[in-house]
Amino acid sequence: RARALLLRGTILARRTASRAEAAKALEGAVAADPRLLAARIELARFRIRIFDHAGAVAALDPVAQAAAATPALAAIRIRALALAGRALDASSLADQALQRTPGDPALLLAKAGALEAAGKAPEAAKVYEDAAARNPAAWEPRLALGRLALARKDLAKAAEEIAAAVEKGPRSPAVQAALGDLSAERGEGGKAEAAYEAALELDPEFVPAEIGLARLALARGDSAGAKARLERALSADPRNVEGQLAHGTLLWKARDLAGAEKAFQAAVDLQPLHATALLSLGAVKLERDEDVAGAVQRLTAATNEAPASAEARRWLGRALLRKGETPTAIAQFRKAVELERGNAENHVQLGIALERSGALVEAVEAYRAGAAAEPGNSEAHERVGVLFAASGRCDEAVPAFEKAIAAAPRVPRIRLALGDCKHKLRKFDEAAKIFREVLRASPGTAEVHYRLARAIHEIEGAKAALPWYERAAREEAANPMPHYYLGYLYKERGQKARAVGEFKRFLALKPDAEERKDIEAEIEDLGGVVPHRAP
Repeated sequence: RARALLLRGTILARRTASRAEAAKALEGAVAADPRLLAARIELARFRIRIFDHAGAVAALDPVAQAAAATPALAAIRIRALALAGRALDASSLADQALQRTPGDPALLLAKAGALEAAGKAPEAAKVYEDAAARNPAAWEPRLALGRLALARKDLAKAAEEIAAAVEKGPRSPAVQAALGDLSAERGEGGKAEAAYEAALELDPEFVPAEIGLARLALARGDSAGAKARLERALSADPRNVEGQLAHGTLLWKARDLAGAEKAFQAAVDLQPLHATALLSLGAVKLERDEDVAGAVQRLTAATNEAPASAEARRWLGRALLRKGETPTAIAQFRKAVELERGNAENHVQLGIALERSGALVEAVEAYRAGAAAEPGNSEAHERVGVLFAASGRCDEAVPAFEKAIAAAPRVPRIRLALGDCKHKLRKFDEAAKIFREVLRASPGTAEVHYRLARAIHEIEGAKAALPWYERAAREEAANPMPHYYLGYLYKERGQKARAVGEFKRFLALKPDAEERKDIEAEIEDLGGVVPHRAP
């Protein structure tokens, strides 16, 4: 009966729809004959497949004493212990089992997997290489070596190992999916898609291939396609960490931050030490700005799990800066720069933190380093311009703003800043030209009208500027300055009532204006009543 149930459970476990029946059959096999190791091994394998790592360990606990002497049992128990977070127990059992059965390929793979799960990738690679040398026909160690190389962005080594895995195991969906991951990393979308489709032909429910196709769809902006793929993947395997991560990324891009946080939290719940899951959860928490302390906690954990991740360091720095811990944030940004100097964002974030600390010279150096790393990064150039403009050095700010505009020609904010600097340098014609360009390209940019009015005032005089001040007063409801100038212009034209109205609007929008006493005197001279000032 136990063997019959084992066979039934093994067959049912191949399809997602029959997993509940598979679990019942395999558990029934173990209950029917507790001494049947094959049943316990298959039950543990099944539970690992559904990410129930603790359950896999529990299935093997009653026969744990026999594990070291039984390679097949030891191999699955080592893997279960490692995935359940019991790295020391996994390593100890691997050493005991290999001492009794030296060089056993399955044990070597299990030991390497345990080392990998413990974050010891270089040591794991050596064991995988040993396993590959002892069993040249096996594709599993070559695939593992390829994935390790892919994780450290060594694409040449990854291509070599994955090609060997494809040669030895062409009908393995895992091998085809790895080929898809390699092609995707290379930017070869067509090849990646073909490889993922090949994996699904071999196993229509192979979730990693669905997730790979979802990521490709997401990268090309096909949110609907990505969503459909992820729904299929998570329907087949709701406990798949990579699926939850991809789902969270999809929601994050759609700015559904609450949904993204839920997906990333699910990934962390499934694998508490998964660096990418921790990083993503911390980043979304920071963007939601509701739990900055929680963001710091998750991002700190992410840097502990992946100390060489510049992205994790950068997000942790941002969280610390938000929390007000500027010196610690600067240290994290410096580490991110050290790890990834070619990424402009690392330099920019370091500059922001240095600026916050008052180290303006160093901040400019950081922004310039970011611009040098990525000349097309508009923010790095813009921030240099903003710093110089704020200190009255518009002659140095102008070139920086011009470079920022070249990198991001459709961002009105940068053109407005350049126009402001031209105005301060008394190059009114150039300022007016820039503001007119903004008005043509981005007519919805309300704040351009007052600036253009001021430039025209300087060039052509009050009469020409009047309609622009009037338009600015309509378009820029929160800006008191158009009303200030309109008050004086209407006064000069003898329109006393209109002048009084504009002066009152100015005071209502800017009650603490330095010019308040002068404006109140103007209102009285024009026969108006000075508005009461709230205490």
